[in-house]
Amino acid sequence: RDENNRFKTLARLANQRLHELMEADEMKKKKNRNKRKFRSKPVFEIPDDFVDWEVEYEEQQEQEEEEEEYSDRKGSAAKRRKSSSNNNSPKKKKESSGEGLSSSQPPPRPLPEEFKEEKLVIEKGLFKTDLAKGNNRLSIPFTQVLDHTFLTDEETHFLTTRDGNNKMNFKEVTIIEPSLELEKVKLCRWDMNKANGKNTSSNYVLNGAWSNVAQRNHLEPDDVVQLWSFRIDQELHLALVKIPHNENN
Repeated sequence: RDENNRFKTLARLANQRLHELMEADEMKKKKNRNKRKFRSKPVFEIPDDFVDWEVEYEEQQEQEEEEEEYSDRKGSAAKRRKSSSNNNSPKKKKESSGEGLSSSQPPPRPLPEEFKEEKLVIEKGLFKTDLAKGNNRLSIPFTQVLDHTFLTDEETHFLTTRDGNNKMNFKEVTIIEPSLELEKVKLCRWDMNKANGKNTSSNYVLNGAWSNVAQRNHLEPDDVVQLWSFRIDQELHLALVKIPHNENN
């Protein structure tokens, strides 16, 4: 009991210290939004039974940067389309389709014929953090997922639970690569507290053999990819599609 109390005290102090560091980081970012060199590590050693706060904090920082860059890209693309429309068309054309889609986001491209359409999970531009070997993961932010029903209720719940070693559970999934090769990857869910300590940033993540997939298919930052889901005998499969550059806006 004393040992458990000691672990709980260490975890509480580490958590408190982490939030203090995150608040200090937020204040520093407000002073200079263009500099993101601040990284802080907890000063307390936390037992292996607890969450690795350093990794979680760094991943949260990377996710905030990705979300900001994604928003900037959407805004820039919207301005370019508006400018092009004003220059080439004297009158505003009435849209005949695409109801429910944001005016700043073009409709998803159709799935190539070699894949059979089921559900489009996400279409995204790749970031450096998606391709860094040290990260070895493809981030799929909840805010960009187009159809959350690609997982069953049981699978969704499973990804929020932990195993006997207090590690988050993952689902092993077969993915069809753009090269049409097959690979086994791990599908995980990461929930991270934001700097304000109140909101949570959630992502699905592909890791495991993800670096092999990225290297074999020559994926680079700013490449646009689609991730589709389909099922064979009720078992979840994924298909990764690389959009040719001449089709990108």
